[in-house]
Amino acid sequence: MHNPACLLLFLYLFLTHPILAQNDMFIYGKIPREDLDMKVYSADTAAAAVVLFDYGKITFQFPNGEPHANFERHKRIKILKRAGFGQGDILIPFYRLGSIKNLKAQVMAPDGKVTEVPKKDFFEEKVNDNWSRIRFAFANLCEGCIIEYIYENKIPYFFTLPEWHFQEDIPVRWSEIQLEVPSWLEYVYIYQGRQPDINEKEHRLQSLAISGVQGSVYYEPAEVNCIRMVSKDMAALKKESFITTMDDYYTRLRFQLSGVRFPKQPYKPIMSSWEHVAKELIDDKDFGEQFTKKGNFKKLWESAGAVLAGATTPEEKTTALYQFVNSVFTDDGGYGIYARKDLDELFEKKSARRAEMNLALIALLRRAGIEANPVLTSTRDYGKPVPLYPILDQFNHVMAVVEYPDKPPVLLDAGDPFRPVGLVDVNSLNATGWVVHSEKPHWIDIQPVGVNDTYFGSFALDEAGNLDGNIQLSADGYSAASRRASYHKAEKNEYWKSEFNKRFPDVSVDSLHLEDKDGQMKVRETFHCNLPAYAQVSGDFIYLSPVFYSSFFENPFKLEKRNYPVDIPYPFKERIVFDLKLPPGYRIESLPESARLALPDNGGRFQYTVSLDGGRIMLNCTLSVTQLHFEPGEYDGLRSFFGMAVEKFGEQVVLKKM
Repeated sequence: MHNPACLLLFLYLFLTHPILAQNDMFIYGKIPREDLDMKVYSADTAAAAVVLFDYGKITFQFPNGEPHANFERHKRIKILKRAGFGQGDILIPFYRLGSIKNLKAQVMAPDGKVTEVPKKDFFEEKVNDNWSRIRFAFANLCEGCIIEYIYENKIPYFFTLPEWHFQEDIPVRWSEIQLEVPSWLEYVYIYQGRQPDINEKEHRLQSLAISGVQGSVYYEPAEVNCIRMVSKDMAALKKESFITTMDDYYTRLRFQLSGVRFPKQPYKPIMSSWEHVAKELIDDKDFGEQFTKKGNFKKLWESAGAVLAGATTPEEKTTALYQFVNSVFTDDGGYGIYARKDLDELFEKKSARRAEMNLALIALLRRAGIEANPVLTSTRDYGKPVPLYPILDQFNHVMAVVEYPDKPPVLLDAGDPFRPVGLVDVNSLNATGWVVHSEKPHWIDIQPVGVNDTYFGSFALDEAGNLDGNIQLSADGYSAASRRASYHKAEKNEYWKSEFNKRFPDVSVDSLHLEDKDGQMKVRETFHCNLPAYAQVSGDFIYLSPVFYSSFFENPFKLEKRNYPVDIPYPFKERIVFDLKLPPGYRIESLPESARLALPDNGGRFQYTVSLDGGRIMLNCTLSVTQLHFEPGEYDGLRSFFGMAVEKFGEQVVLKKM
C-alpha cells in the first residue's frame, strides 16, 4: 500500500518526450452516453459521486513585460446518489488583483437535458485582504446527472502557481495537469503521494509575445518546458478522526519559483537560503521590526510594567508577561505570520491574531531581558512544513520560544488564557517549527505536553440500582485547559451534569470544589454525584459496569480500513478507579476478567483489573497511548486495541441476592 503522506520532492529534468494533444473527453458539453447511463462507479460501488475528469493547464503571458500565470480548468462530476448533491456547491478562489474569466457551468440530466447556470448566479465574495472567490450552486440536480464547469484564472504574478490535487474525498477517474513554462522561470516542483500514471515532458522552442508600453508587442524566442501529468482511478480519501489536514494525505503537486533568467539578464535566485530568509524577516517592518524597534510597542511596554513588579526570575517574568498578553488581547481569529498593524495600534484596539499576540510577547520578553525568538510553524489544518526548501508560504502561524540559561527552551503560544506557559494550541502541534534568528536560524521539534487524567469514584449501590458517592479527579495538560474553558462558560456543576447526562439522564451533581492555581498545568476537582438507575436490577440479580466514566466509551477509529496515517496530537493517559460498596444482602456472582493489552513497541497500554476487597468492589483501569503517528499498516492493530478496551468497558459485574 502506498503512503499518501510520503513526500517526493524533486526538480524536474526536462526530457524529450512528446506531449500528447488534449483529449477529446475535455470538450465542454460533449458527454459520452456511457457516462450519462452510469448507475454505479465500478471502482467504488459505494461512491455517491465521482470526478469523471479534472483538467488543468498553466501557461504564461507577459503584459507590460512581466510574467503572469494563466490557469485554465475544466471539471466534470457524475452524481450517483442524493448524498453526492453537495458536489454541486462550487467555490473558486482567486487572488484579489486577479480575475476569473470565461466561467461557464451546466447540468446534464440522464435524458440529455441541459440546464446552464446563469451568469447572475455567479457570486463574487471577499475572503480576506488578499483573496476573493466565486461561489455558485448547480440547480436541478438529480441522481444520474452530470455537472461540469470551466473557467480561466488570470493570475497577476508568477512566484507561486495554483497547486493541483489529483485526489479528493470522492473517487477521481481522471486527473490531468499540463504546464507550459518558459525556461526563463525555474520552479521547484513538490510532489506528494502516489506516482502519476502518465508523466510526460518535453521542451520546445517558441516565440513568446511580450506586451510593452502603449500596447506595443514584440516577440522573444524562448525554450518552453512542457509537462503533462495524469493520475487515473484515484481512490476517495474520507476524513476521519486523528489527522492533521487532508492536504497532508491527498496526492497533489505544488510549485514554488526558485530563480529567473530573463533574456540578456544574469540568473537571479529567488529561493535563496534559510539564513537569508531569516535576515529578511528580522528586517521586515511587519515582522522583525515589530519586536526590535521599541517605538512599535512603547505603550504596550509601559502597560506591562506593573505585572513585572513582583517577578524576579526569568521564569516568573515569562509567566507574568504571557498572562498579561492573554489578558489585554482578544483573539481576532485567522492566521498569518505578519503583523497587520504596529503592536501599539493592536494594543489600543485590544484585539489581535494569535501570531500578532506572540510577536507582542516576544517584544516584551526581549525588553525584559529574556532571550525570545519567533518560531514559524504550519498549523495542523494547514499542512506539514517542508524543511528542504525555504518557502515562507508553507507557514501560517508564529509562536515564541524562550531560551533559559541551563534549561530546555520553552514554547509559548498566546491567545488562550486557559492554557499555561508551555502548552501551545493543539492546532500548533504539527511536529516542527522554524526558529527565526538572524545569526542561527534552525528547525526545532514541537514536543507536545501529554494529557494525564485520573477519575476516582467512591460509591455505594442500593437495592434499586442507584449509585451515590463522591468523585475525585485530576486533569493535566490539554484536558485541564479544556476544563477551565468549560467552567468559564457555564456554572461548574453543570459541566459534569452534562457529561454524565449523556448516559444517565437523571443524574445530579453538587458540592463541586475546584483547585486550580494560576499558571499550573493541573486541575483538581471533587464533587458529589447521584446516578439513578445506574445498575440494572432483574429479580435477584444486579448488573453494572464498574467503568463509571471514560472518554473512550466508543472506538474513535470506526473505518474498517484506512489509507492514510493516524496523527494523534499529544500523548494521553486515562486512569479510572472505582470503589463500590455492595448493597446489604448481596454477594458477587461474577466479575469481569482482568486484561492487559499493549501496542507494539509500547506505543500504547491498557490494563483492567476488578477485584473484591471485603464488601467492596475495586476497579483499576488505565488506558494510555504514547505513540503519536501510525502508518496505514499499523491501523488494524490500533483499531483493535481501542475496540478491545471499549469491549472491556462494557463488561459487567453481576451481584446476586443472598
